[in-house]
Amino acid sequence: MSRTSFPSTDLLYTPQPCWFGDAQAPMTGWYHPARRRDAGGVRHCGVLLCPPYGHEYMVSYLSYRHLATELASAGFDVLFFDYNNTGDAADHPAAQTGQVALWQTNIRDAAQYLRSLIQSETLVLFGTRLGALLAASVARETGAAALMLLAPVVSGRSYSRELQILSQTGGPASPASHHAGTEQAQVAGYPWNEALRQQISGLDMLNMPAPEIPVLILERDDVTGQEQKILQAWQDTVPLPHLSTTPGYAAMMTADAHETTVPAALWQDILTWLQPQFCLRDTGVASLPAFQTETVLPLPRAAITEKLVKFDDLTGVLSSPASPDTARPAVIIANTGANHRVGNHRLSVQLARELAQAGFTVLRFDKAGIGYSKATPDDLTNQVYAACGLDDLRAAQAFLLHTEQIGTTILCGLCSGAYFASLAAADDPQVRGVVLMNQLVYRWREGDTLESRKNDSIKSTHFYVKAIRSLHTWKRLLRGQIAFRQIVRKLSQRTARRLQLLTQHIITRWIDSPHFLGRIARQFRQMEARGTEILMIMDAADSSVDQMTENFGRHGALLGGSRRIRLEITRNADHTFTPLWSQRYVTQLIASHLSERFGGGAANAAK
Repeated sequence: MSRTSFPSTDLLYTPQPCWFGDAQAPMTGWYHPARRRDAGGVRHCGVLLCPPYGHEYMVSYLSYRHLATELASAGFDVLFFDYNNTGDAADHPAAQTGQVALWQTNIRDAAQYLRSLIQSETLVLFGTRLGALLAASVARETGAAALMLLAPVVSGRSYSRELQILSQTGGPASPASHHAGTEQAQVAGYPWNEALRQQISGLDMLNMPAPEIPVLILERDDVTGQEQKILQAWQDTVPLPHLSTTPGYAAMMTADAHETTVPAALWQDILTWLQPQFCLRDTGVASLPAFQTETVLPLPRAAITEKLVKFDDLTGVLSSPASPDTARPAVIIANTGANHRVGNHRLSVQLARELAQAGFTVLRFDKAGIGYSKATPDDLTNQVYAACGLDDLRAAQAFLLHTEQIGTTILCGLCSGAYFASLAAADDPQVRGVVLMNQLVYRWREGDTLESRKNDSIKSTHFYVKAIRSLHTWKRLLRGQIAFRQIVRKLSQRTARRLQLLTQHIITRWIDSPHFLGRIARQFRQMEARGTEILMIMDAADSSVDQMTENFGRHGALLGGSRRIRLEITRNADHTFTPLWSQRYVTQLIASHLSERFGGGAANAAK
């Protein structure tokens, strides 16, 4: 393996993004080299971090990164990777029939890759939830020297039943998709078909041969888990499994990524248990292997190139068509909330690859405090509306100009991503278009917090119009389970605001001047006047519709009748486009819209 020497040993300690595995469907990973200077040596032992699936993967991502950093600081070499068909990794056709077998192969390939990086056979597997079950299922095949399991799924059948219940209580599907017979089973926006359910149901940790290696089991602290069953089943093994009851799992595995707390005490338990088993040794090696940061993905309609990039201490993925057209604007996809660059339900990955197949260069990246990017100026992580988000978008634009020679951009975002996209576009003529999905915030004031905004908000007016017809709503009202006064107060404010906007609309029809509009409406009118294409996509039951109405009037009347402004309102898609049909719908809508408006290359750019 070729090796590259660095002028400073500090570079050896920087996490390195990489593609590896099957050339036709490679995986992505982050290699954390052992921090020799911090640890006083290296342990010649690799730790492979196997992630959970779906929503649990998204909310635990930050914690996994912190665990990798802690292990590297203690002298371990660490690889945190994405399975095929998840995260940043490529999609693999085998997933249609053998997703679980594919993920097991992914772990084996990742183990082999990590061993090649560190030139050592000693390897430890770590996994959370489904990742723990998958790791345990291949521990013997990979020759693992130890196994660490956090809140492990013990019975795949029980886990499948849990997810089946979740899938049945999820949001409604589009009537059109049912009519067409195209809708797939899902759990919280992630594929969950019958084949995958059966494959996972066939895994059971209690039926696996007891591992004859050290095992650390970290118990979940939110509900009673099945860790005791593992201890009982493996009670005759040598050495006996060690159980940690330290809390921290529940605080990590939250409903939203911005609420997650890194389980520092749990990670310390892992270090305390693992370090004595692999002693430190001196080493004189001062080089790293050459990492593959670029790959070609043979997608259905056109092959594209994906490159793992770093700029201004921010990280991202650049998706490009086979023959990039620098006359077209590039698309930048901003973070949604505190979710890293793959997006809720992997929507950003799907969108970037769809647009790249349509001929656009696309950058999806993590702003400061998210994923593998630097912390915010306040040294914080997961800050959804941190002011530096605007500077980060501008840094992304500068990166595209200097490395891809593309000076104009289209900014795209969902929720908070839409806020930063509209903010960055407001005063930048180089922004040729914006795609704003379910934008909830148009103005963020100093001192605002997500909690205060959430406590002061109510659902959409459309939601209450539907709910008032339900007997269940009246029963909840009589039981005191509905904040009736707050809802009436906020709806009254909405009504008053809409009357004010109606007055503005009447005035502007007689006097064609934006001076009678509110600040946000003026900004959007100014964007349109300089030629910026504006696409707004909303779900009818989402509060973003009310926010749009309160700023631009009913159906965006105050924005005028320009062809450059397009509003699309769908139904039953929810705030983050959870149903699989809605993910396909919004991806295809954006791709067709941008292709129509910017598909003319140099000729179109000159307009």
